[in-house]
Amino acid sequence: MRLTRYHVVLVFAIILGVLALMLRNVLLGICALIFWLVSIGLGVAFPQLSLFGPFLCAGSSERKHVALTFDDGPDERSTPALLELLRQRSVQVAFFGVGKRVAAYPDIAARIVREGHLLENHSYAHSNATNFFSVARLCSELNQAQDAIRQATGVAPTCFRPPMGLSNPRIFRAARDAGLKVVGWSARGLDTKVADSEEVVSRICRRIEPGAIILLHDGNIPADRLVTTVKTLLDRLRALDYEIVRLDHLLNSN
Repeated sequence: MRLTRYHVVLVFAIILGVLALMLRNVLLGICALIFWLVSIGLGVAFPQLSLFGPFLCAGSSERKHVALTFDDGPDERSTPALLELLRQRSVQVAFFGVGKRVAAYPDIAARIVREGHLLENHSYAHSNATNFFSVARLCSELNQAQDAIRQATGVAPTCFRPPMGLSNPRIFRAARDAGLKVVGWSARGLDTKVADSEEVVSRICRRIEPGAIILLHDGNIPADRLVTTVKTLLDRLRALDYEIVRLDHLLNSN
């Protein structure tokens, strides 16, 4: 078993709990429980902490480069328009596709790969309850998505991004069993909640730094809004002298 920061947190919480029992100190026991619960909550919500395993959230900071990633597609209403913009700008990105959407739109999935982008695993059903799934259920989700993407494109993903970026030890166990790296992000614009493209781009640029993995969405985003956001972001990144590279190139730079 690979030791993680979660194991360190757990051991420390247990030590505090044992001390509380030995000293019959209720307050210390409560502090131990709160410490454990807060640590778990932070680890679930913030992939950058890598509490449960090797969450890849950035590449090398030695070069001024970033990678763009798009979640929750393919979407027949918006993904083709995004692909056309990326083709015009000669930019390659990574799409984290939902397996059942790939199965529904195999032609779009095939186009993604044909045009030089990555199509990675974002689970099969993108369930809001994913973080509560057993290892067996997670393995089924990942393998179903792997099969759907492989059938549509002829290429098997090498990376997995959990729905909503939530994680726990079971996520990493299932991903390891499927031979997948778990990928997060270091900058996002909250584009599923914020409708104004300028605000989305400004949020991203405030968090941008060399090696950043940028999170956006092509699923369930209106095409015109998506294209406007990405155009604005590409222009801003170029003005800031950032090179845009594909996710695998960014991660390999480590």
